[in-house]
Amino acid sequence: MEKICDLQTKGLKFIQSDEFFPFGTDGVELANFVKGGAKDRAIDLGCGSGIVPVLLAGKKGIPTVGIELQKGVAELARRNVELNGLPIKIYNMRVQDAPSYFGKGVFDIVTCNPPYRKAGSGEASANEYVRIARHEVEMTAADAVGAAAGLLNDGGRFYIVHIPERMEEIICLAVRKSLTPKVLQILRPADGKKPHLFLLKCVAGGKSGLEVLPERKVLGSTADDYPGADGGY
Repeated sequence: MEKICDLQTKGLKFIQSDEFFPFGTDGVELANFVKGGAKDRAIDLGCGSGIVPVLLAGKKGIPTVGIELQKGVAELARRNVELNGLPIKIYNMRVQDAPSYFGKGVFDIVTCNPPYRKAGSGEASANEYVRIARHEVEMTAADAVGAAAGLLNDGGRFYIVHIPERMEEIICLAVRKSLTPKVLQILRPADGKKPHLFLLKCVAGGKSGLEVLPERKVLGSTADDYPGADGGY
């Protein structure tokens, strides 16, 4: 089953399929976290059905490339691009191959909403699409950070969303690849609940100094009730 969602911003629409892993507030928050415009060139690693590229291009006017391993999911992302008539190209390929394919230092912005769980941890889904989206069976955090380091130009920005229990690991991976953590936003699902996500901006070759923004709750608890408010940090 498929349905077309109104993203409630800039007239954007989005096709959701029951067969694939749906977008959630983490992808929307990640797109809102990005600063940029028409002069930038962005790439989203593991773009799924295309929510981050659609919001980057549709809300912020950033020409964007999406990389997605799973063929059926990549095709749905292309349909979402066509539905909105946006300057986005979707490539069906491995994230690990992106630096050699596109060349070093050709992007100003790299975004990634990667699988949160290590392979073999937690309950594995019987749905292959969901399993790959949730667990690091095809792309690890190290793969994502390494690809970002190879794709960004000097001073380029890497934006990632992940879970708090892996924050230390993500920051260490970034520092090893000369991606300096610059802005950290911690998110909670609701007031009184403990944090469940964080957003991190790193700068390639940037100077040290991390700004920690005030913790806040996400702007919506599900994909359906997310208001699609414009943002940027």
